[in-house]
Amino acid sequence: MSNVFAIYKRELRAYFDGPLAYIVVPIFLGLLGVFCLFFQDILEAGLTDMRRVFFWMAFFYLLLIPAVTMKSFSEESRTGSIEMLVTLPISETEMVLGKYLASVSLILLTLLLSVTYPVTLSQLGDLDWGPVIGGYLGLALLGAAFSAIGIAMSSVTSSQVVAFLLSFTLGLLPFATGYALNIIPVDWLPIVQYVTFEYHFSNLSKGVIDSRNIIFYTSVIAVFLHIAVFQLELRRLK
Repeated sequence: MSNVFAIYKRELRAYFDGPLAYIVVPIFLGLLGVFCLFFQDILEAGLTDMRRVFFWMAFFYLLLIPAVTMKSFSEESRTGSIEMLVTLPISETEMVLGKYLASVSLILLTLLLSVTYPVTLSQLGDLDWGPVIGGYLGLALLGAAFSAIGIAMSSVTSSQVVAFLLSFTLGLLPFATGYALNIIPVDWLPIVQYVTFEYHFSNLSKGVIDSRNIIFYTSVIAVFLHIAVFQLELRRLK
């Protein structure tokens, strides 16, 4: 665990020593404010719920999380520093976990900074905190799943652009499919519905804390982190 923590600190420090955190976090909060307070004025609507805020947060995660994770391994592959890393007495699992936890920490920071929305809405009316808590849990799991996908895609290519496009596409397809279930054949609907990110996130954002939704996201995280570990093991063997 000491190696994981060392890599975690290194990656997290890199986010804040460079411009990445100071670009990603303000952009996320700025876009959220523009779409929630100007394009869809949640205050003027007079509805004390977070559904529209949660939708835009999830949508912007599709764009911003690939930007956070795209350089995790691809940049080191491009510069050649990954070759030094794989020769150190650090396991591939420790490398992946350290980088992954650093990206998740940055995502959790954006969630923490967004709590001004439910706090403000609670001052305007009777806000049901059950769906709020469930929604934030869903966003944390969704963001963690997007991060795992991004880490995995960054491990398979030395191009940050390719890593971004791959992770964006792999996140977009199961997310957008949840909004197109009405065109899915009835026989396929239960299967397609279960593998969509939106379906599980929607359940949690209603305040329904179902273990099946949590298991789904943790399974996605485990699969893609395993892909990243496997890619690094292949590199070490080469």
